[in-house]
Amino acid sequence: MWSNPCGFKSRRLHSEFMLNFEPTTLQTIKQASRVLIAADTQSAPSNGAAAMALVSGFKQVGIQADLVANRQLDDSWSVLNSTITPSLDLASEEFVISLDLSRTKVGQIKYKIEDNRLNFLIKPNGGQFTEDDVELLVGRPPYDLVITVGLAEPEALGEIYNSNSSLFYQTPLINIDCQTKNENFGQINLVDLVASSTAEIVHELWRALSWSMTPEEATYLLAALIYDTKNFTSNKVSPQLLLAASNLISEGARREDIVNEWYSAVKLPTLKLWGKVLSGLEQSNNGLVWSKLDSDIGFIDEQAVEQAIERLLIGLQNTKIVAIFYSLSQSVEPTVSLSLLKNQTSLKEINKLLNQESGSQTGVVVYTSGPIDLNNWLADFKPVSHGKMVSFHSNLGPAATMELILPILNRRLAEIA
Repeated sequence: MWSNPCGFKSRRLHSEFMLNFEPTTLQTIKQASRVLIAADTQSAPSNGAAAMALVSGFKQVGIQADLVANRQLDDSWSVLNSTITPSLDLASEEFVISLDLSRTKVGQIKYKIEDNRLNFLIKPNGGQFTEDDVELLVGRPPYDLVITVGLAEPEALGEIYNSNSSLFYQTPLINIDCQTKNENFGQINLVDLVASSTAEIVHELWRALSWSMTPEEATYLLAALIYDTKNFTSNKVSPQLLLAASNLISEGARREDIVNEWYSAVKLPTLKLWGKVLSGLEQSNNGLVWSKLDSDIGFIDEQAVEQAIERLLIGLQNTKIVAIFYSLSQSVEPTVSLSLLKNQTSLKEINKLLNQESGSQTGVVVYTSGPIDLNNWLADFKPVSHGKMVSFHSNLGPAATMELILPILNRRLAEIA
């Protein structure tokens, strides 16, 4: 569950305790009438909490704001008790048929549908309408400002961006992020490579705007800070972040509720899984940690796996990747020669050589605690992404799958060392 989405620290390019917000940035925000806020909750759900605070803040000052994201927040974020939920798609832009009434007035309007066509019947009141009086306004953007939160690039929004790419280029855009890979794609780029969380930047922007803050908004931002710093235990904690957290608590943020929900109230399945992961834990000196679970583990809940790994990482220093292997079949594991594994480059090729009737033998979950693109590293295996975690199945048994996957991860880690 816990991750630091903002990469490694670099030299701060602004004052020690607050970003240097230009007057034009603040004016752009204050003059907006309808704002779209887009968050990358797939790579870091904390971005969603920071974005929710922004939505609430805009509404407090009378500015309409809508929130979209590439993934819904899981049940653990229900501790926020928020009525703000991100949408996974963007409403279609309006198609407007405009009629010039400067010379002729409208007497009556009717419409009917015939042969899959919508026909408007407009009766003039004195005079006649001509073709020159009609104008089609297609794709007029409904927003006058877009703010992205935690997006290294707009394409990370997936279909939201693909279906509305013109909106992101034709509308003033403020880019809020702290990732080193951010492409600075906004007209205004609030990219702080030192910040531990986008919530830290949002908090500083809030203060620069002189907005008042409700306890709910403070809770959104504090929850994001707690999430991204593992309850202020990571090495990314800075004096600036602690000052921000202190300010949020003084504004009424419900710190105890968040900590109790995320650290004290651990569900029984998560505890059981955590114990099984620990009992089979192994570690190399390059930041790779792995565990092979017992064959009787049964169904694996992805959220429980992620929570177990995040809690495990609190006690492990310098861990970059955690890989979990578990059996999907109760049958005897087929024998596969190591020479076969060494001579094949992809799991897909090996699966073709095995008996497909038995189906998948092994489940694999791989988690990264840093800015590592696991989807690219393990592309041959067609992984399914779950934020900082990917999963896939193998037709090999657990032992053989480990013989195949672990060298790949070790080689990749050596390449970035």
